[in-house]
Amino acid sequence: MLKGVPASLGYAIAPILKIDRQTIDTTKFTVKNIKTEVSYLHEAIEKTVAQLEALKLKNAQTFDHETASIFDAHIAIAKDPEVIKQVEEKIIKETCNVAYAVKSVVLKIVDMFKDIEDDYLRQRASDLLEVSDRIIKNHLDIEMIDLEKIDYQVILAAHEITASEAAMVNPKYVLGFLSEVGGKNSHSSIIARLLGIPALVGVKDLMKTIKSNEKVILDAEDGKLIRSYTKETESLYQDKITNFNLEKQKLESLIGVKPYTHDGHYVELLANIGSYQDVKFAKKQNAYGVGLFRTELIFLDRYELPSEDEQYHEYKKVLDAFYPQPVTIRTLDIGGDKPLPYLKHQDELNPALGIRGIRFSLVKDDMLKTQLKALLRASVHGHLKIMFPMISTKEEFVKVKRMVKQIEKELIQDNINVGTYELGVMIEVPSAALIADQLASVVEFFSIGTNDLIQYTLAADRLNSKLDYLNQPFHISILRLIHMVTTAAKRNNIKTAVCGEMASDPIAACLLIGLGVDELSMTASSIVNVKDKILKNSYEDLVKLSYEILSLTSDIAVIHQLKKHIK
Repeated sequence: MLKGVPASLGYAIAPILKIDRQTIDTTKFTVKNIKTEVSYLHEAIEKTVAQLEALKLKNAQTFDHETASIFDAHIAIAKDPEVIKQVEEKIIKETCNVAYAVKSVVLKIVDMFKDIEDDYLRQRASDLLEVSDRIIKNHLDIEMIDLEKIDYQVILAAHEITASEAAMVNPKYVLGFLSEVGGKNSHSSIIARLLGIPALVGVKDLMKTIKSNEKVILDAEDGKLIRSYTKETESLYQDKITNFNLEKQKLESLIGVKPYTHDGHYVELLANIGSYQDVKFAKKQNAYGVGLFRTELIFLDRYELPSEDEQYHEYKKVLDAFYPQPVTIRTLDIGGDKPLPYLKHQDELNPALGIRGIRFSLVKDDMLKTQLKALLRASVHGHLKIMFPMISTKEEFVKVKRMVKQIEKELIQDNINVGTYELGVMIEVPSAALIADQLASVVEFFSIGTNDLIQYTLAADRLNSKLDYLNQPFHISILRLIHMVTTAAKRNNIKTAVCGEMASDPIAACLLIGLGVDELSMTASSIVNVKDKILKNSYEDLVKLSYEILSLTSDIAVIHQLKKHIK
């Protein structure tokens, strides 16, 4: 038996089809004609864009899913003028070949993504590598793997399944995905969920352990790949497949249903997004709005700072799309694990506790002012909520609020319209939770970032696998801090949202509601599962349960009570 991380839930029974890729030679060599080499680059890019456009069209027509938006992102990467400029300059300065120039430039960009804690942003590196490999293959005339031709039932296994490969398959024949690398937020995982294909990522030693045509059971609920099994086990899993499909149909019927608890308490379910490309799917899942728009991608995937106008247009598109529903946009959460390549970066001994979030923005206040100008200009296009990350003290927020009001005054003096907006903070540092009563008197909303709150409260790096046992969302300290925040918010008539991973867990979401959380923001694909739990439970019962849980002494006891009482 092999273990992996479930990236798309479900079960499958079928033989394995292994994908072994041809190694791409990107060895550097000197070219004779630089002009010709640059023209080869543009030919490869044009061919790549045409292929991606075809994939986008095929997905929009064949499967009626929102996978097309993923290829918009890939097309944007292929056509990115900043990246193209860097590759051209490398070819010219070093008189080198296209394959080497593309690979070396992209690896330099990817390097700044690799240590980012945010899984969503870290997966961006995979997209960049996939598109660059396609460009190089087109340049070298290396044939792409054609998964559209698969016409018998299989479970695909590869070191990594790319987004374009995932989008090619017919879910009638490809019943599962297995890969050694990848994450829940990779585009291939998103496509797997959209197509209803069970998937496991992070399966260690997968390719050297399994064999092609080996019949296996894929359990993407418990994260298992079962290789040896009895007829009784196979029969048991056939029943699980039938029941899973029936449950899936039921959940899909809930997409248009509003999330009221059994006794009529309404909970706002919103989507976490990283760019405009995520909007279509979020709306399809009937997200009430956006609870977290990460703005880092606007800054990370380039070689110079985005202009005020560039930022304005990005924010405007999202606000327009969701109007009149709320869109909470987090200001740049950079520094520490997310350095910008075009700014001088000084290594810190402890970046997680260093110049990051609002601390970075206040040091580089010219960048923050540009972003705030773009946000205030965009405020006329929708219901804007501006959120500041990594707030540790009341004084930090007061300082940045003063800056916002000064910028608003200057814009109005320049005859630029500014709409209504709200200012709030992320509660992700224990000090912020402990002074929530003070913060609540000066902010208009709270949003709890549970991922960092857990990390900082339990003093455990969540990227260190040896400390996984301390990644305890149900630790009493975390639950008490959350309750402290919601209590302070209610006393000051402001709302509390949660935008961390806890919000995506249906059982944890019910506990959060009982603790007084008003809004839950999550990956759009999780909305219907959380909604299902909300519909089945009573708000009164959840509040009562949460108070009982606050008196418990261990996370194990908490989990036991939740499983016992939440329907």
